[in-house]
Amino acid sequence: MPMPSNFLTWRGLPDWRDASFVNSSVLHAAILLFSANQNPLGERFITHLSETLGTDDVHKLNDFLEELRKPHVLVMLGKRQASMGKTFVRPYYALHPVARMPARVPSELVLAIARRESEFDPYVISPVGARGLMQVMPKTAKEMADRVGLRYSQKRLEIDWAYNARIGITYLEELAERYAGNPVLMSVAYNAGPSRADRWIELMGDPRMDAVDVIDWIEMAPFQETRNYIMRVTESLPIYQARLGKPIAPKSFEAMLKGSSLSLRAP
Repeated sequence: MPMPSNFLTWRGLPDWRDASFVNSSVLHAAILLFSANQNPLGERFITHLSETLGTDDVHKLNDFLEELRKPHVLVMLGKRQASMGKTFVRPYYALHPVARMPARVPSELVLAIARRESEFDPYVISPVGARGLMQVMPKTAKEMADRVGLRYSQKRLEIDWAYNARIGITYLEELAERYAGNPVLMSVAYNAGPSRADRWIELMGDPRMDAVDVIDWIEMAPFQETRNYIMRVTESLPIYQARLGKPIAPKSFEAMLKGSSLSLRAP
């Protein structure tokens, strides 16, 4: 997805309250739906509204949704615009308060995983049973809850995004230790399981090693879903670093894929 050079500086635009859409019946309907906890319907109204807006007003709609604290709707707004051939990085790579949670892994990783797993929808349940913001499987969730002394509750896993994230972050910390902070292997393990990551190392070599071409390794991964998952998560990392105001390491993307940029921090 190409990045406009000023994608972090659009806040110079006038306040969203001056936007052309403020008096729109579609916006008012969306607000009423959000107030009634009808979030999927509200999202549909917002994305439909965005199709009629010019560039400046889409940025103002982004500001409105940020003020409303709707990161999932922001992502869907960004994706709808992308489907129309328009790049709006702030909603496409929306921020979420999960980035402020205590973690021994980088916050850009937590954002990248949560965005890819659930599009920041805290209530989604996948066809295979993964739950919530970080799409944690109940068995894994129970193991991680026990590890950090949390009382396991499947209900909370489904409705409490912070509880879900605490468990998901604990799992990411375990994977960071297991794979020395390598973004490719951590992505494989989160998506397809650590046993498959280990098996693919045996089958195709270790992508961290100089003798292994990491791009070829990703392209040879047996599951198309996991290949796509690796690419989407890893390409999000430098963008989220920028969005969080972190310095971006002056090294190639390939070097990042082979390295240990997601290593555990000291507790």
